[in-house]
Amino acid sequence: MGWLSWIPGLGGGPKEVDTSGELTPEQHVARATLSQADKMKQVYQKQLASKYLNDLASTVTDKCFLKCAQDGMLDTSDQGCSAMCCDRYLDTFELVRRTLQTRNRR
Repeated sequence: MGWLSWIPGLGGGPKEVDTSGELTPEQHVARATLSQADKMKQVYQKQLASKYLNDLASTVTDKCFLKCAQDGMLDTSDQGCSAMCCDRYLDTFELVRRTLQTRNRR
């Protein structure tokens, strides 16, 4: 009994070779299942990337605001501090990411 046995007319009997060039019912189901799995994987990856970027932006904002805001508010003199803080944080983050990626390859 095959993995498609739950579908009426599929997976239970002997497999016939199709020489007409058309897909068998099992091949249609397998292709559709793979396509759906690929779509679900892409949706999940997009959601994960979005959450990751939101978390990164939130962390940078929180850390740099706390570092640069004097009275709990950013004024024009604090903009340079904020920009440099964000640049340093993202540069450091990228360096750590590359280092970990290199170590994982080994």
